[in-house]
Amino acid sequence: MIKLVEVVTANKNNEYYLREVSVNPNHIVSVSPSDEFVILLHQEKLPIGLDRNHEFVEVYFSNGRKIITVGTPKIINEKIKTAKKLLFG
Repeated sequence: MIKLVEVVTANKNNEYYLREVSVNPNHIVSVSPSDEFVILLHQEKLPIGLDRNHEFVEVYFSNGRKIITVGTPKIINEKIKTAKKLLFG
């Protein structure tokens, strides 16, 4: 399992909060940058405390689910690679 920081919509008013999630890296099928959330960050619509330089990634799973996480594709891919090495030796 890998731990990621997910950006979650709190309600229909588009208020957001952060939470830590653990995901199985074997179920991740793709990761890509999320320009939409960078724009929201610069519009100050995301939680207070995030630096304006933060980046966001859309993580897609084999079941069709998608989450938005704080980080870069490179960081997420490194976490996946490290976790898989630990699992498979």
